[in-house]
Amino acid sequence: MNENNFEYLKKTLDGLGFGSKLNDVLESAIRREMPSFSLGISSQRRPLEATDPNNARTDHLAFNINFNRSKDSDVYFLNNYDVILSKANTSAVVSQNFDLARDHRVTAIQAHKLLSGLAVEKEVFLRNKDENQEGGRQPEKINMWFKLNLDVTDAYGNHPLRTFRPEYGYDLTDALGKYPIKGLDNHEKMQQAIATLKSGNYLQAEIMIGKKAIPVSITANPQMKTIDIYDKNRMEVRDETIFAERTVKEQSNTSQVEDSSNMKKTGQHQESSPWQQSPEQPQSKKRSR
Repeated sequence: MNENNFEYLKKTLDGLGFGSKLNDVLESAIRREMPSFSLGISSQRRPLEATDPNNARTDHLAFNINFNRSKDSDVYFLNNYDVILSKANTSAVVSQNFDLARDHRVTAIQAHKLLSGLAVEKEVFLRNKDENQEGGRQPEKINMWFKLNLDVTDAYGNHPLRTFRPEYGYDLTDALGKYPIKGLDNHEKMQQAIATLKSGNYLQAEIMIGKKAIPVSITANPQMKTIDIYDKNRMEVRDETIFAERTVKEQSNTSQVEDSSNMKKTGQHQESSPWQQSPEQPQSKKRSR
């Protein structure tokens, strides 16, 4: 058995959030020189929307981690893993295959968040486009947003994984600043809120609707460059509700503009009609010289 390879695979499993529980079965599979194999592990986690840290762990995650042996050596590769999320009180399950290279090494906890419909920002290394670059050059490192499109599946049964680079222009400070959220009145609190959302968690806060402070849960929405806001019943709180006075004013202004436009059109029709001709004027007689 290639001991260096075995140690590297153990570190990879630990870095992905699987710990050391699989080390013994991993060693057994490698010693048997299996050309490919999968190792399974499951865990129970609290629903990410839960506000009480004592809530029951009712989210069940089942992982199958896939290994392949090189055709030319005794080296094994951890290429990808499959994960299935089952939530309590629903028969529906959500599944995905995460490729380590293609999907920038999504971890187990990040997989849970993505399969729960949340967006996650993570630091990634970009692969060099020029294969002939000088050796030793460090790959570019950026922060990138990830979000699964859980509404559809592709030809392989996976949900498309959307990514948003910095140049896409998603600014969480700007997105949060557009809403009357209590407790974000200084730089430190704003940075804590941003860190919570970037890590793929719900931000628990209060938002002012009229003169009332309403408890809400907030998530990042990088695609729309905004945030999503939910009430205690997990119903979305829309802008029309938050900015009710502004919405009424805008509707009133729109109505006034429409009324003014209609009055102008009506006035024009009363003033003249295209099928009406103006009466002939009597011609004056020419004076004879």
